[in-house]
Amino acid sequence: MSIDDKKRKHSKEKKEKKQHKKHKSSATIVETSRRRSSVNGPTPNSSSFSEVVIKLYIHLAPMWSGKTMDGVNEILNAFLMKNVPEVDGIVLAHSDVELSSEKGKVLYDSPYCHFFIKAKLLVWKPKKGSKLVGRINLQSQDHIGLLIYGTFNASIPKSRISSDKYEWRASEDNDDDGINNNTTNNSSDDDDDEEEAVEQTEDRSQSQHGEWVVKDSGASVGGDNGSLEFNVVDIIEANDILTVTGSL
Repeated sequence: MSIDDKKRKHSKEKKEKKQHKKHKSSATIVETSRRRSSVNGPTPNSSSFSEVVIKLYIHLAPMWSGKTMDGVNEILNAFLMKNVPEVDGIVLAHSDVELSSEKGKVLYDSPYCHFFIKAKLLVWKPKKGSKLVGRINLQSQDHIGLLIYGTFNASIPKSRISSDKYEWRASEDNDDDGINNNTTNNSSDDDDDEEEAVEQTEDRSQSQHGEWVVKDSGASVGGDNGSLEFNVVDIIEANDILTVTGSL
């Protein structure tokens, strides 16, 4: 393929993508109203979850003619698992969708149907100073990495780990050979046994260089199940996601 042919092909693909984007439905959040916390924490106001009722101005593409609610749900689905500044948190679910009027408007030469809707969103955003529980998925001398609800990332840097209560204990023996042999020996077992062996290997690999322990007892900070309660000190918003910084 010549250079000119490649340029023409690239230009055609770019034009098609632009046209596809042009015909996508969209929505603008014009009003929000935060409701009660939907998941109770240690105190009534400490929950990281809340319900937010929003009013949206919908621009529905012609392809959804006769399937209005399907189109609306697709628009709402685009908010899921993203940090939405208008509702100040990550949207986990939507429900109770209501059309504000029976008919929409087609304005000027636009083929889109314009109308308002109301919907309820379940939003997650922890508050600074609150407590959360995460499962440790990574330990190093510099920080502890965790997953909250198996989904959201959290990190406790070394500077936020109390040196009076905790210390880093390096492993005396990185038993890499034992890990490899264990994986090989279980390769002939059934699927469930294989998955369990891989999970155990991964757990050992996460702390093979050492782990954070309680000074007084020498016990791992995550206990037997790897769960750790920590204080929220900062929340970083970037690329539609939230990352929690904690302290011990």
